[in-house]
Amino acid sequence: MLVLWRSYTKSNTTKTLLSGKCNAILPNNENLSRNQSNNDSNNPELINSTMLHEIGYNVTELPVVIRKLKDLSDLNGPEKEVPKRNNKSVNYHLIQEEFKQCVDLRDVFSLITKCTKITPNIALGAIERIYDLERNTKSVTYNSNENYYSNVYFAKGAILDKLLKVVMKTEDTQTILNVLKTNSSLIVPHKNKFCEELLLRVTDNKLNVDQLYEFASFLLINNDDQYYIDMIDKLWVGFTANEANVNESNIEKIFTILHGLKVSKKAMITFLEHKLIELWPKITPDCMVDIMDVFITEKYFSVQSYGILAKWFFSNIHALHEDAFLDIITKFILLNYTDDQIEGGVEKYIKLKGHKIKSYILIIGILNYLVKFQLRNEQILNICCDHYLKNLNNIPVSFLNSFIHPIGFLYFKPANQRLWDITETILLESYKKVNIQDLCSIMLSYIYVREYPTRLVTKVLHSEYFTKISSLHLLQKFYLIDTALSVECIEYGGPLLPKDQGLEPVLQDQRICSLINRVKHVVFDIFGQNRVSFAVFIPNLCSDANFIIDIMIHPIGLGSDTFNWKLKTVKNRNIALLIHLPDHYCTKSEQLIGPQEMKKRHLNLLGFKVVSLKYILLCQLSMSYKHKELEKYMLDSIGL
Repeated sequence: MLVLWRSYTKSNTTKTLLSGKCNAILPNNENLSRNQSNNDSNNPELINSTMLHEIGYNVTELPVVIRKLKDLSDLNGPEKEVPKRNNKSVNYHLIQEEFKQCVDLRDVFSLITKCTKITPNIALGAIERIYDLERNTKSVTYNSNENYYSNVYFAKGAILDKLLKVVMKTEDTQTILNVLKTNSSLIVPHKNKFCEELLLRVTDNKLNVDQLYEFASFLLINNDDQYYIDMIDKLWVGFTANEANVNESNIEKIFTILHGLKVSKKAMITFLEHKLIELWPKITPDCMVDIMDVFITEKYFSVQSYGILAKWFFSNIHALHEDAFLDIITKFILLNYTDDQIEGGVEKYIKLKGHKIKSYILIIGILNYLVKFQLRNEQILNICCDHYLKNLNNIPVSFLNSFIHPIGFLYFKPANQRLWDITETILLESYKKVNIQDLCSIMLSYIYVREYPTRLVTKVLHSEYFTKISSLHLLQKFYLIDTALSVECIEYGGPLLPKDQGLEPVLQDQRICSLINRVKHVVFDIFGQNRVSFAVFIPNLCSDANFIIDIMIHPIGLGSDTFNWKLKTVKNRNIALLIHLPDHYCTKSEQLIGPQEMKKRHLNLLGFKVVSLKYILLCQLSMSYKHKELEKYMLDSIGL
């Protein structure tokens, strides 16, 4: 009969169940069926098996290592106490210094014989010095006696074997961890045995959290060896057993080993999430940044964990210096996550420290955050604009787009309107120093909010600068700028560019196309099939989605193919229905973003009655077959 014994750790959140081919003796004398077991390890004391691990409603089968007992009396005896760590590991460096005084192997052996007891640290120090002496032959004192070498090297093998056994038997786990750190070629072949010994100690809960991390780090560094890759997945037992010892100082270390886990990764993430909920008020900014890095690397999304990050961020605004604040905001962007607490934290920070902020890069980071999540926070934007105007002389022209684009994109009009004139004046002198794509973005941002940089556009389009543009995408942007100013601005003497030929065709968003196919029968019922056209592109302007009408209501017989676009029509006689996707709006607002506001203006100036329809509401009504409500929504929006 084979009897297995292991220690179990009680936890309020986890339950474990052993599985495999033989029976286990548990505290409650339960016989648990074990259906997977193997003994691939060379260590006769080890059995590789699996365990069912339950956290909440999640049950995962995880790898474990089980020690085989030789003496059944151990089952009835008291559990062995883990010896307290003494100062032997601390004295290890002193021992190393002693052995460094040895100039050859005979000196090393002589020093060993003088020791009343060979401790593991003495053995390890001797092994490392032997390795150093053999590696650096120049340090070996020359001896002409050939018997000297033969005697010394004959004894070396036996002495090394004994020294390794001494190290292996040590009760001081830190000494074995020190063995893994050494690069000695004398020890490398034996490192797998030391790892197995450490794994047994993990099973017996003899490693603290820092030692578990140290062991895991060694396994990760050597992840080119499948043996070590499989071993790291078994360390979850040690971390969960040390749950009470995981604190704000070491939780970040455990997060950093997640990338090396496979089978046990999900269980470890769940374990760390629970600890994060408990410890977040005590975690320092540096540690939280490292934890966020792990979430980014692992591409792991958890609303619960991200909510904790947001709560921590809002609560620790006062403790963040500029670089830390920028780093954390950037990481939220990379995580693609925001909520009211993060936005509130940014607003709180910039109100508190806005007048003291020296770095324009930090302001750019905040603006990038607003653009990423389309947050039209007027208080934040106004403070950013004030900083821009006060520090304009220190901001390189290559960074101007980073300030101007968010303002235009979010359709925000700064309290100080001088911002537009001052920026245009600067660009008139230095536009050639600005990336051409950024320059297009700046000019469009002006137009979004009804500011017209006519002097700048005229200068750019008449210069050799424009003739060097070969990108079709950029050419389309310039055609849009030229057309937009021609439609909107009376003072603009355009269009300055010839009719665009050979540019890329513009297609309607596929999401809108699919929706139209679902609601077109309702539109036909309201207006009649011969009065409706879909995805109508206005010719003679430029190839841009700005001039696509999703649904056009027109007089009978004047469809998109027969409509005379050059003929002036009665204003508002034709209706342009625009279906606005969720990303056409600023977050938590009815305000459209700059490009959509410009599109509505253009169509209105071209004589259309422009009506905005919400994509989300249309989808909800069409998918629930509420045709009467859908018809009423359209008619109410049009004003009929």
